[in-house]
Amino acid sequence: MSRRRGVLIGLAAAVIGAAFIPRGPDLSSPMSDIVQAELLTLQDGRQLKVQTHEVTVLEWQACYDAGYCALDFSRKIRDVDFPATGLSYPDAMQFVTWINTQSALQWRLPSAAEWREISKEVMPKKADPIFTDPSLTWASSYLTEANQTGRALRPSGAFSTTSTGITDLDGNVWEWTSDCYSGADGKDTINPDRCPAFVLGGEHEAVMSYLIRDPARGGCAVGAPPAHLGMRLVADSN
Repeated sequence: MSRRRGVLIGLAAAVIGAAFIPRGPDLSSPMSDIVQAELLTLQDGRQLKVQTHEVTVLEWQACYDAGYCALDFSRKIRDVDFPATGLSYPDAMQFVTWINTQSALQWRLPSAAEWREISKEVMPKKADPIFTDPSLTWASSYLTEANQTGRALRPSGAFSTTSTGITDLDGNVWEWTSDCYSGADGKDTINPDRCPAFVLGGEHEAVMSYLIRDPARGGCAVGAPPAHLGMRLVADSN
């Protein structure tokens, strides 16, 4: 049995028990032992711990049970090893708040630049535009950036793994970053606490309203709509 599977089974028992026994965060069991991460050195010399997989259904349900996360995934608890999806930006921040009560590390969402660097190795090559007329760039982008991985969710680890051990960056779950979308020219200044839309990392970079949980029902300012919305954590190491 793999270490991760053993951790998941142990956490599953805790979550199932929690359904019957109300409790708060167990500060005696730091989540840093459960958040599996790899230490990466970025091009600028910074060291960053990156969660090896997207936050799973089981990890999310532990946050809900602790009273920090609003979404109840108990109906999905059989899919403990699947990524937690249908998350808005505020949902993601609820999880970040909770996990930082449990861990010696301070976890956060990656910046868009960090996400691009982490995922560069497994990202598909950008397709040539279908239309060369500048007035049709939106149509060209939509058609060439359509989701290549389908919509069916798969267990963690079903997609590519980088040489540093990070999985599923090229999967069909787009991941929230901390970068506020500041307009097409990138020159608008927006208070992050009042940001209406954030950049997401995935097959192609996308932008989504911070309240959207289902991208099929929300606007997407860049590229084809993402299939699913989820999250991955990083923590500064130096």
